[in-house]
Amino acid sequence: MKHITGLVNFHNEPCLSPLTDSRPLGSTSFLGRYAFCDFALSNLCNSGVSHVGLLVKDHLRSILKHLGAMNSWVINTKIGTQRILYNEPAHADPRLNTDVNNLLFNDWQLYDSNSECFVIVPSHLICTIDLRPFINEHIANHRQVTLIASTQRNLKTAWQGCRVLEFDEKGELAGDAINQGQFTGPRVVSLDIVIVNRAALIDLLRHYAPLYPNVDLLTLIMRSQQDHEYNLKVAYYDGFALMVDSFAHYMEYSLSILDKKRSEQIFLPNWPIYTLTHDTPPALYGVNSDVKNSYISNGVRVEGKVVNSIIARNVQIGKGAVVRNSIIFSTVKINEGAVIENALVDKYSIIERGHTIKGKAKDPIYVAQGAIL
Repeated sequence: MKHITGLVNFHNEPCLSPLTDSRPLGSTSFLGRYAFCDFALSNLCNSGVSHVGLLVKDHLRSILKHLGAMNSWVINTKIGTQRILYNEPAHADPRLNTDVNNLLFNDWQLYDSNSECFVIVPSHLICTIDLRPFINEHIANHRQVTLIASTQRNLKTAWQGCRVLEFDEKGELAGDAINQGQFTGPRVVSLDIVIVNRAALIDLLRHYAPLYPNVDLLTLIMRSQQDHEYNLKVAYYDGFALMVDSFAHYMEYSLSILDKKRSEQIFLPNWPIYTLTHDTPPALYGVNSDVKNSYISNGVRVEGKVVNSIIARNVQIGKGAVVRNSIIFSTVKINEGAVIENALVDKYSIIERGHTIKGKAKDPIYVAQGAIL
């Protein structure tokens, strides 16, 4: 879409320690092939947004490693752009490391742009959303800020830390509250996707950021709304959306997509999810291998048994080894006779012959990157 810039926001992701101790959730592996941010980038690309900036909070190395040359998500390589927006001074004081201060430090992105609107999307939201109807409605109705939300019903156990929107008797947005499991029944939850006019965004950063220092952009917008400063409207997305809020949910949600019906809610035939490709050979299955209901990535060599699991690139699973209800990140070696159940094994680890790792479905085990067990 002409005169639209997308911003992928890595700042407000949940911490899934220890999984995200050395990487943001946005660049963390998902289904053995993708990263979470691939969905945000693909949604922008498929919606015709050619100019994209990435608001990076930390772990820049991990993000750059996944993005590569960044051409995988650019809809038009002649005119499309992707830029890394990083706030180096903020690392002297973590309190300053917010998306608002990132935008202030990289305000050239606003002033040098001829974009009419900016579309800001979180890096860790799993959904396939066509942004064009929302953008067109925003422009046609001369709105200054549009917040995209979704009705969710399982807030007792999911969507922890997300914003639950509150409305007055006229149906106008009246405020918000952070979900900590206190809500019952269906509630309107912010997807943290914001469409904002460039002039309104500049004005918001110029006038409200000094009044409310070190808060995130959506909080700044909500506080400015108390003064009725901007014409903020809520738009509703009724499709499938998934927000990972804990390590246990990362495991549960990932493995749930092994179900074909759930998978079809995310991977639509006319909405490709792009990712960085690797020059790896097809998976190789030994004559005695046994694989059931699993995602197996390129470069994998299986000579043992894999059940209800996700296996990333270049993993080796030896004879007699068993992997069940688990996620194995890339370049892991599982030797003969090893048993892994309800666990996540991070990159470059080696599980020695005959070793057993058994967690529980509600309490999976995490094996650190580079571990030798």
